[in-house]
Amino acid sequence: MPAMKMACAIGSDQVSEAIAICRQKLSADPHCPKMQHSLAQLLDSRLDSSRPDRDQVSEVIGLYRSVGQPSTEVEEQRLPPPKVRFESLVRAGTISRDALFDTKQAISCFISASEVEGIDDSTLTAAFEQVMPLLLSKEETIEDIASGPISTDGVELQSIANDGRHLDNYLQTALRLCEYIAAKCPNETLVDEFKGATLRKGKQPLLAYQSYQNAMDKARQQYIDSTQIDSEQYNLKLYNFIRASILASAAGREAGLDSDKCLSLLEEAESATSNAMKYLDDQDATVKNAIYEKLTDLYNNMGIIEKKRENYNQAYLCFRKALEIKPDDGHALVQLASIEDKTIGHDFDTISNVKSLDAEYVSALFDGYSTRFESELVDKLQYKGHAFVHSAMKTALAELNKTPSSVDKIIDLGCGTGLLGDIIANEMPSTTLIGVDLSQRMTEVSRARKTAGGKSVYSTVIHGDAIEYLATLDRNSCDCILASDVFIYIGDISQVLYESSKCLVDSGIVAFTVESLDDGTSESSGLKLLKSGRFGHSKKYIEQVAADNGFKLLSWDDCVLRQQGGADVNGATVVLVKA
Repeated sequence: MPAMKMACAIGSDQVSEAIAICRQKLSADPHCPKMQHSLAQLLDSRLDSSRPDRDQVSEVIGLYRSVGQPSTEVEEQRLPPPKVRFESLVRAGTISRDALFDTKQAISCFISASEVEGIDDSTLTAAFEQVMPLLLSKEETIEDIASGPISTDGVELQSIANDGRHLDNYLQTALRLCEYIAAKCPNETLVDEFKGATLRKGKQPLLAYQSYQNAMDKARQQYIDSTQIDSEQYNLKLYNFIRASILASAAGREAGLDSDKCLSLLEEAESATSNAMKYLDDQDATVKNAIYEKLTDLYNNMGIIEKKRENYNQAYLCFRKALEIKPDDGHALVQLASIEDKTIGHDFDTISNVKSLDAEYVSALFDGYSTRFESELVDKLQYKGHAFVHSAMKTALAELNKTPSSVDKIIDLGCGTGLLGDIIANEMPSTTLIGVDLSQRMTEVSRARKTAGGKSVYSTVIHGDAIEYLATLDRNSCDCILASDVFIYIGDISQVLYESSKCLVDSGIVAFTVESLDDGTSESSGLKLLKSGRFGHSKKYIEQVAADNGFKLLSWDDCVLRQQGGADVNGATVVLVKA
């Protein structure tokens, strides 16, 4: 019985009594898998996901791992069934990842689960699908991966899971795992896709393309074969074919393949989809919607190829097709904005009316950017927004006769990798600093960031939407809200300021950066999605939206935020004070 269902099935007093009984029996028989499993589930049901007790979490993980990897002292007749062992290790990995944020332990648990014999392919693939993003989220790269089979150098997969030293090479571990799962599930396209992603990150674009091409070939054949199967299987195989085609085409572009070849991969998937859409089962809404979502990605990728070929009119049509399917698709909107001045006779009113970008697009953008964020933004593009916001905050506090020691709580919206938080935490160690970011991978990086003294930069890091988080805060509960290069992705900031005005103390401040949009622009709203794919805000817009939400403009300092394409990106550092 899953832990949460068990908790619902029996009351709190009964849980406590059951825990005591399990502990008593384990003291007499320390290696009893049945008691270990029961105790793990009981303790698991009591874990507080919002504020987990680290010692209790570690005990639960240890118990689940003992069930999944029984001691050699356990007699064969008492060994847990394979399914129980597998599920226990997966649960241990999930808790390690979500409660302790211990990626290495989570990887070890998931890999150990993959080693359990007697598990069906679909269940095994589900565990594989959980561990691969963890392996690929690491910053490590492989500079030279030989073609052909991946050598394990005599190291078995189980040894990798049990010996932390081998986990230091995450990409090599990922490749070994792909080979291992491929041997067990040779027809699973997901394995080839993840192998392609691993090789892509390892800077082996041609090998990555070949792996994605293998996935596409398998997906195509499975789709063709599924025409004789039920509609659910047909729809699923069609979805897999579209996805694999998109991945193969994108990898082909990176590998330097001819654009016609890359486009043909997408056109083949488009043709299959066009023929199939009229046969999709109307009752299978979930899969049908997923296919439409993937079709949006397909048209965006077709548009990118046409854009790179400077065929801007055709690119426009592709991005418009994507928007016909998903009118608020951030990728298509951003791409349309980038070619607004390069096409003739097309309607760009859609861009003029854009006030925000969908959260899914922004999250995916920064998830993909997380491992190279600082090297790209700070080192190459000379980004200074975080330093400007920090300086503006200090100046504003002094102007308001507030000392750093009087500031109890600061919220860092869109905290990213923790660039701004790092400065503040080292200068104001007694202040509670909360980080919030829409990107899961960014929160993982910022959560692990330490001060010069070895303490965590952030007291807490929240993975979620800035507005939704601010809405949960008590009134008058924080002193400063900071947003370095965040509002340029939010667009209309009226709701952010509305929520900020409620949770800030009197004379509390909001300090942030914006990209420039002249007050004399034809955009009467003072807000526009720029060619860069980011929003520009005029000073008049900021003043108006501030006044509407109980703020006044304390300072506006023009600045150069970063470089892009060899040119300055002009903007401003802004401080608003709660009136």
